[in-house]
Amino acid sequence: MTLIRTAAMTFAAALLFASPASAGTKDDIRDLQARLAAAEQALSGQSQAVLKISQLERRLEDMTGEIERLQYELDQANTRLDAVSAVLAGDSNFQAPGDFSAGVPGGGPVSLMPGASGDPIGDQISQSSGAPAGVAAGDPNDIALPLDPNAAFDYASGFLLAGDYARAKSAFTLYVEAFPNHPRTADAQFRLGEIHLALGENAAAADAFIAHIRNYPNDQRSAEAYLKLGTAFARLDKSSEACTVFKTMKSKHPNAPSPVMQRADLEMARIDCK
Repeated sequence: MTLIRTAAMTFAAALLFASPASAGTKDDIRDLQARLAAAEQALSGQSQAVLKISQLERRLEDMTGEIERLQYELDQANTRLDAVSAVLAGDSNFQAPGDFSAGVPGGGPVSLMPGASGDPIGDQISQSSGAPAGVAAGDPNDIALPLDPNAAFDYASGFLLAGDYARAKSAFTLYVEAFPNHPRTADAQFRLGEIHLALGENAAAADAFIAHIRNYPNDQRSAEAYLKLGTAFARLDKSSEACTVFKTMKSKHPNAPSPVMQRADLEMARIDCK
C-alpha cells in the first residue's frame, strides 16, 4: 500500500513539474488520487477479510476440540453405565476399564457414623495429616512395596492413616497388582475406592468399587462397596444409577451393618430415590 501511494505521488509530481499546470493535468491528478484511494480501500477490505477468515478458522478449531472432548466424556459415561449394569446383573466376566478418568470434584471420604464403623482406617482417613515416619509427603513415585503381603498392606495403610493420599493410592494400586490372590487384596481394592472418594475422583472411585463388587462378591465389605459406589454416582449427578445401586445393595445385603443401611437411607432421601 505504501509503495502504491509513493508511486502515485511521484507520478503526480512529475506531471506538475513537467509542464505548466492546466485543467487537464489537474483532472489527471484528481483521477489518479481517486484511483489511489480506491486501491487503498480495496487493500484494506482484503486485509479485513483475511483477518475474519483467520478468526473463523480458530473458532472452528476450538469447536472441533470441544466436540471431541464431549464425545470422549460421553463414551466414558456409556462405558461406566455398561459396567454398572453388568455388575448389578451379576455378570462376573465383564471386564471394566482400568480408569474412568477424573470425576466431578466433591465430598471427601464417606464416613458412616463416627467411631461406629469398627474401621480405624476408615474413621481416621480424613482426620490425619503428614506421612509415615522418615518419609517426606507428596511423591507418589517414591514407593518401595515390601515383598511380604502383610507388610506391604501395613506399609500402604500407613500412608493412608497419615493422610498421604497420593502415596497411599500408588501403594494400594501396586498391592492389588502384586498380590491379586491374597486374602487382604479385597480390602486393598476397597481402600483404593475410598482414596478416590477422598480426592474427589468420583468416576475413578466408581471404577474401584465396581472392581471390588465384581471380583470379591462375598467380601465382608461388599455391602459398603455398594453404598460407596452409589455415593460416587450421586456425586457425579447420576441419581438414577445411584438409586439403582442403593436398592440393589439393600436387596442383596438385607443384613448389612446398621451404619451402612442408615447411610444408604440418608443418601436415597437426599437424591429423592423413589
